[in-house]
Amino acid sequence: MNFSSKKISNTILVVDDEEDVLDFLAIFLHSLGWDIAPSSSVSHAIELLEEQPFFLILTDIAMPEMDGYEFLAALRNKQVNSEVALMTGFGYNPKHTLIKIKRISKCAIFFKPFDKYKLAEGIQHSWLEYHRAFYQTARKAELI
Repeated sequence: MNFSSKKISNTILVVDDEEDVLDFLAIFLHSLGWDIAPSSSVSHAIELLEEQPFFLILTDIAMPEMDGYEFLAALRNKQVNSEVALMTGFGYNPKHTLIKIKRISKCAIFFKPFDKYKLAEGIQHSWLEYHRAFYQTARKAELI
């Protein structure tokens, strides 16, 4: 798959090593109308990325195989065009996390336990950002 080309997608790749977080996000995001592809490991997530496009990759920061920052770097190396948002739970200093994220990317960050409204709003914003180029091209061609 050509990672650098964007394709229309309504699917979110959710990467977290905690099954209860994957289950919650699958149920909640599906209830909002999103298609979800859960992955409990980064290696599995990379396999999924080779099979289909995702408009958003929602990934935990603390994972055993590779942390969210390393995964973000791998996504950049592969030139994956998906929007990326990071999740973090207890035990992190939010100021440190935000500082590190701002240095490497303009990723959204969601704190566990989730604020459902902020999560839903952030996902919608990511969808709009990912698809903006399609809509701009379609408007120019008067297809919309």
